[in-house]
Amino acid sequence: MSFTASLFSSLSSPSLIPLHDLPPSFFLRTKTLKPTTVTHSLRRLSTSCSPATFVPETAPTSASEVVSSFYAAINVHDLSSVTDLIAQDCVYEDLVFSSPFVGRKAILDFFGKFIDATSTDLQFVIDDISKEDSSAVGVSWHLEWKGKNFPFSKGCSFYRLEVIDGKRQIVYGRDCVEPAIKPGESVLAAIKGVTWLLQKFPQFADRF
Repeated sequence: MSFTASLFSSLSSPSLIPLHDLPPSFFLRTKTLKPTTVTHSLRRLSTSCSPATFVPETAPTSASEVVSSFYAAINVHDLSSVTDLIAQDCVYEDLVFSSPFVGRKAILDFFGKFIDATSTDLQFVIDDISKEDSSAVGVSWHLEWKGKNFPFSKGCSFYRLEVIDGKRQIVYGRDCVEPAIKPGESVLAAIKGVTWLLQKFPQFADRF
């Protein structure tokens, strides 16, 4: 007897229970989850899918804020606060002097002498400051004595900054101060004379 014939014979045998007499549980086997099981499963899923904790880094102080803090510290004669604002190898040019101040120590010594020569009644007042650039700042300012304009004290300054060890610091500065003597148009005559001299003797340019 072939396998097909044997299978047909067994299915048609009266000893088998008809399909419609079988209980529903025979065809559908379900497993009921307890509430605690569902809770634990969801908790494990939530833990495994939760994003890693992200701690954002603190951004360095903006360039304009560093420069503003520099003037504020000078106004209250607080050199200790100025120290962290100036880079170790900073170069500072005040065009009143013949040569720049190089290095943090030399710059602090200069401002220490400035503080010793003045009082907190003399204040730097910022007229305008650029805020768009993160590495360069331009400032126009003047001095006031007890709230009144100090004579021949208008100036403008330029600062270049870099982030060093997570801190934005001044690496270069230049001050241009209003001259006490205002020669006016005679300056044009002087420029014309120097230009003529350099055209005749270009080797003189190497002496400047």
